Amino acid sequence: MVTFFTTWVPIFTNSISIGIEFMKLRNQIINFQNSAEKEFNEKKNILTCIKFLLALLLFFGSTIFAGLTLPFRVLIKQFSKKSKKSKVYVGHNQNIDELLKKEELVLIDFWAEWCGPCVMMNSVIKEFSEVSQHIKVIKINADMNMKTLKRFNVRGLPHFLLIANGKEIKRHAGPMTFKDLNEFCFNP
Repeated sequence: MVTFFTTWVPIFTNSISIGIEFMKLRNQIINFQNSAEKEFNEKKNILTCIKFLLALLLFFGSTIFAGLTLPFRVLIKQFSKKSKKSKVYVGHNQNIDELLKKEELVLIDFWAEWCGPCVMMNSVIKEFSEVSQHIKVIKINADMNMKTLKRFNVRGLPHFLLIANGKEIKRHAGPMTFKDLNEFCFNP
């Protein structure tokens, strides 16, 4: 019994702290990218250009990483056990109208497996769907549902639409932290 605790407890606590550090890093990257883009759009000078280029490099780096890790993520999904039913709905060309009719407030997340920021958002979206009681979260794979992308005029990924009673309220292109996503949905 003592061996169990001396062996597994440090591994478990280290994995939790690594997960927390990853979430902090993910939020810092998202905040940096969003603030760099906002500053660049508001005022163009050498500093904002450099920050914007760094944010662009982070975007491309995360996209390359997502592309390289795609086969491993697919294998992990195939062989991992589903512990509980997710509250995130999978939308596609055939069911989107049905999903939108049934709910008053809907968040649609357009994403792709190769998109680095989209992959970073997966855990944020899952957590948001689990704690948000009054909103249905729908993920739509951009590569598999081009017709729906064109219908909603989606140009970049990740792309979020907030829909109330079948009508678009607002949209956001780019990654968000949990806090930003919460404000986006509940502070119109």
